[in-house]
Amino acid sequence: MAKIATLLIFFFAFQASVWAKLPPLRIASYNIRNFNVSNSEKGNDSTMKSELFRVLKSTKSDIIAVQEIVDDQGFKKFVRDYMPAYRVALSECGGFAGQKLGFLYNAQVYDLEDFYEDSRLSVRSSNCKKGLRPAAIAHFRKKKTRLKFAAVAVHLKAGGGQRNADMRYAQYKEITKIIRELKTDGVKHYAVMGDFNTTDYLTRNHNYDRFVEFVLQNKLIDFSEDLECTSYWWGGIDDGLMHGTVLDHVLVSESLYDSFDYSNTEIKAHCQKSSCESMSEDELGTTYKSVSDHCPVVANMK
Repeated sequence: MAKIATLLIFFFAFQASVWAKLPPLRIASYNIRNFNVSNSEKGNDSTMKSELFRVLKSTKSDIIAVQEIVDDQGFKKFVRDYMPAYRVALSECGGFAGQKLGFLYNAQVYDLEDFYEDSRLSVRSSNCKKGLRPAAIAHFRKKKTRLKFAAVAVHLKAGGGQRNADMRYAQYKEITKIIRELKTDGVKHYAVMGDFNTTDYLTRNHNYDRFVEFVLQNKLIDFSEDLECTSYWWGGIDDGLMHGTVLDHVLVSESLYDSFDYSNTEIKAHCQKSSCESMSEDELGTTYKSVSDHCPVVANMK
C-alpha cells in the first residue's frame, strides 16, 4: 500500500506540473517607422507594404505590439489585404506626432477580450494630439485553452540626453502603476512590449541602471537583455555607417515566464541579416530603407 500511495503522489505531482504549463506562446514588438508617411530626408516613399508583410510573417507571431502607426486607416487596410486572419487594435491617441500604437493579432488563435489606452504615459498632456504617446493595453484569451494574459504596448520618450532619459524614468513609474493595477485585478500573466528608447542601454551608464532597476522592481523578464541591437542609427559619427543600438524590449511577468520550459529571443529584418554589425544603409537593405530603422523582437516560449 505504501508503494501505491507513493506512486499516486508522484503521479498527481507530475500531472500538476504538466497542467501548470501553458501552450506555446510567441509574441513580438515592432516599431514600424511612421507607417505610410514618406521620409523626405532619406528620400523614402511610404512604407513598402510587401516588404512589411514579409517581415511580419517572419516573426511567426500571433500577437505583435506595433508602434508609430501614423496612418491607422491605411494600416488596417494593409492588414485586411495582406493578413486577413489578423485584426488590429490601435490607440486613438498618438501624441504630437500622431504615432498610434497597439496590437496586431491573429483572430483565429486569440480573442481580444478588452482593449483600452492609458494617458498617464503622456506625463504632461492629456490632449491626444499633444505630448507623448499613451500606453495601449489589451487582454487576450487563447482559443480552446485556458491561457489568458494582458499585454501593454508602449512607446516611450525618444532622444538621447539626460532630460529625455529623466522623462523615460518618470514613465517607468507610470508603467509600474499599470502593472500593479493589473495584479490587483488578478492578472498574473502579462507582457510589456515596445520601443522603450533605451538609448543608453549599450553604454551601461546610470540610465541603463535605472531601466534595469525598473525591470527588477516589477519582477519582469527582459527578452532583449542579451541582444546587441534592435534598431540602427547613424551613431553620432559621420562615417557613412549605421550602428546598432538596443531600444526595443519584450518584458514578461515571472509568472508567465515560469509557465514554460524553454524560451529564446529572435530579432528579424536587417538586425538579423547584419548580425548587428555596423553597415551602410545600402548594406542594411530594403527593410531599413523602406520599412523601418527598427527590427522586430520576438519572444518565443514553449
